[in-house]
Amino acid sequence: RPPVCLGTDPFHTPPGLLAAAEKAFGGRVGHDGIGHDTPFAGTYVPLRHYGTDRRVSALMIEIRRDTYMSEPGGPAGPGLDALAGALAELVGLVGPM
Repeated sequence: RPPVCLGTDPFHTPPGLLAAAEKAFGGRVGHDGIGHDTPFAGTYVPLRHYGTDRRVSALMIEIRRDTYMSEPGGPAGPGLDALAGALAELVGLVGPM
């Protein structure tokens, strides 16, 4: 399994959002460390908007726990700062949509 999986939806994940996530996480875990829709596929979208409202964008970010903590359920490790930086970078790249 890749360290980071980006779950997408063909209707609700615009190319720019996916590209921003790839840029943010690729700089921290490397592009080979990013999977798409594996092991989990899709996103969460409120049902009343699902497949009907393009204003609702969605991307699910799955992070493999051993990238930021000791298993099983141990303390945070050095990967936490890199992941936090990637998330902050993604928020900065996307901003209000």
